[in-house]
Amino acid sequence: MSKAKSTTSGSTYTIVTPMRTNGAMRVRESATGETYEVVDYVDELLRERIAALAEGSTVRLELTPIADCTNVCRATQLRPGGLPEPGL
Repeated sequence: MSKAKSTTSGSTYTIVTPMRTNGAMRVRESATGETYEVVDYVDELLRERIAALAEGSTVRLELTPIADCTNVCRATQLRPGGLPEPGL
């Protein structure tokens, strides 16, 4: 039986390591403290929006594990309330 998690449903994550030049970034799930390496994005627009986030920012994302890896993921959706309002 695989231990790989299914797609998350829009959990809140903190940016631990902002997106690097290779497109990978590390996030920590707020509820569990688990960390994930995000290495792929459903499209370029999502990648660009997430790339703009600084270390310590919080964001609501939907992540899907890649293959049998439980902590290497693809970002499939940015959920409402994920990006901070300008000026806050």
